[in-house]
Amino acid sequence: MNMMLASVLEHISDTPWPGGQVEVFGLRVTLMSSSIASIILVGVLLAVLVPRLARRVGDIPHGGRNVLEILVIFVRDMIAKPALHEKAYDFLPMLLTLFLFVLTMNLVGILPLEPLTRLMGHYVPWMKGRLIGATPTSVFSVCAGLASLSFLTILVSAFARAADHAHHEHHWPRWLCLALSPALWVRKMAPPISGMAGIILVVPLTAMEIAGVVVKCGALLIRLLANMVAGHALLAVIMMLLLQAAAFALKENITALGVSVVCILASVLLDVLEVMVAGLQAYIFTYLTAIFLGLYVEPGHG
Repeated sequence: MNMMLASVLEHISDTPWPGGQVEVFGLRVTLMSSSIASIILVGVLLAVLVPRLARRVGDIPHGGRNVLEILVIFVRDMIAKPALHEKAYDFLPMLLTLFLFVLTMNLVGILPLEPLTRLMGHYVPWMKGRLIGATPTSVFSVCAGLASLSFLTILVSAFARAADHAHHEHHWPRWLCLALSPALWVRKMAPPISGMAGIILVVPLTAMEIAGVVVKCGALLIRLLANMVAGHALLAVIMMLLLQAAAFALKENITALGVSVVCILASVLLDVLEVMVAGLQAYIFTYLTAIFLGLYVEPGHG
């Protein structure tokens, strides 16, 4: 049972490369691992493919260009416009990049790249222990980085909106509005309440609104991490049951092969479900980011 648990944890955890960790102030910092290598692979792949597919060659898109156009229209019409309305095109490049990046990272874990790199390690000495193909979005730090990116985008957009509003309303210099934008944004966070109650509640209501921004981005982190880890953990357990049933059938009872057949069918169906979950989680992460952006670029919030 302990060996099975270790196998599950190995399947859903990050594997550092040999020599890829350093110790800084008593803390072990990972510089290169299977997930980081997968992120680099995804980044290079998108940086090479997307500009090539985005080039206009003729009037009718075909092949990969058709797929990219479908994704662009999907993000524009199903995510950006419903959440941001007239500001949709301002944030469309960021939302499209985020959607493609999260989607591709989710899909990398479904491809058998990690077993392939293990096999290559037997023939290429440099590749021994250097795995590629882990699911980056099943690692806490990666999901935290993505949520932090959404958080920073929300803050920068809100500060810019607050500075622009103050510049047009009070005719202050642009540099002064930008310098005071965090304070201007915080000041407008609390809902307007007249009388003494407004004076008393302004501080706690403002604190609650600011905490709400952090909690919203934390929800992005937890939702993406939990769904990706759960799917891969379940698939790992089913595959281990398959191996256990096959071993038992060979040694004890041949009728146990029926369990192996059921596990194979279940793993195939779960792989199909994983593809759907990969797309769904990319959509949810991007859509919620757009919703939160919409909340804080409105005039009432800055």
